[in-house]
Amino acid sequence: MTTPFRLFYLPYLPLKQDLDNVGSEALIILSMCSLRSKSIAVSYRGPSKDVRLTLDFGLGDRLEDSDEYYTNVLLVVKKGFPMGHNTLETVRIGSFERVSVRMEFLYVKGDKRGLITYWEDPVTGVAAIGDYGREIFNRDIYEVCIGEKQTNDDHRRAAEWFLKSQKSVQSLHCDFKPKIDNDLDFILENFNYTENLSLHVKALEHYSPVRLPNFQIDNLSIIYSFWIKQEHLLTMDCKYIGLQDSTLSSRDFNVFLKHWMNGGCFQLKECCVDVPGLDYQIVLDGVEFIKRGDDVERVFVDEDRIPHTIRGGFDVKRSNVTATVVNQSGDEFWMIVW
Repeated sequence: MTTPFRLFYLPYLPLKQDLDNVGSEALIILSMCSLRSKSIAVSYRGPSKDVRLTLDFGLGDRLEDSDEYYTNVLLVVKKGFPMGHNTLETVRIGSFERVSVRMEFLYVKGDKRGLITYWEDPVTGVAAIGDYGREIFNRDIYEVCIGEKQTNDDHRRAAEWFLKSQKSVQSLHCDFKPKIDNDLDFILENFNYTENLSLHVKALEHYSPVRLPNFQIDNLSIIYSFWIKQEHLLTMDCKYIGLQDSTLSSRDFNVFLKHWMNGGCFQLKECCVDVPGLDYQIVLDGVEFIKRGDDVERVFVDEDRIPHTIRGGFDVKRSNVTATVVNQSGDEFWMIVW
């Protein structure tokens, strides 16, 4: 098998200390040079495998090593074949023995190159590079991202791959426009996410989930949350809750606040929700609280480790735990648990 990766076309295999310094992108390229180099990459243990794998279906169609602060593109899937593809180098990815590849610029502006793989069917390609990444790095995919469907069964096929390859994923991110209500229900029911759920999905106007989604997670972020009702809110047991475009009312958050004071949403650290016409008098109705003046300043560090200076607010208690409903202008309910 020929290799397009001249850097690794060496008479001697690299030592462990060399692999420690090459990083995740070079390690996955090395694995494609030959069966022997793949065996070396799979058996290697060291910092170049300290990755958090993200697999994107329909959102760039790629495998990434990424977190909140950086993204390192490992493999990209493109549909079809470029002009002159018969002259492209080929590699083996899983059971696919002759996958056409070449190094290309990843972005229109910039000098960052990445390894592009070419497939007749993008979903097949993304599933293949997902399994390949799991094999090389000896770990499951951390985050699955679901984007627009190119064909009607794309989401179903992505779910089938997921259920076959791993039982759960720590983080699920969705950004697509559903054509029917079932599109979002299907994703929420078939992907077992355990820590994070991020929905940038504008559901249809009268959408209501058929089954109650899993809101027993660390982080919940919903951009178009107009379908979230009080019964959904009261099932949330998250550290961080962020809901935009909400139709929840001040009375809903009066119920939520009492729910928290009675032991509900036990692990909550921060809750930030758009509430049209927010009325603190209604929110605090029947709630025992201490009003802090604006001369009282406290610093809250959010999940991104960004400090926020909080002035004043309404302090409420649950046993020995204090929470502050931040008194601010605008239509936003912001609650912090210290």
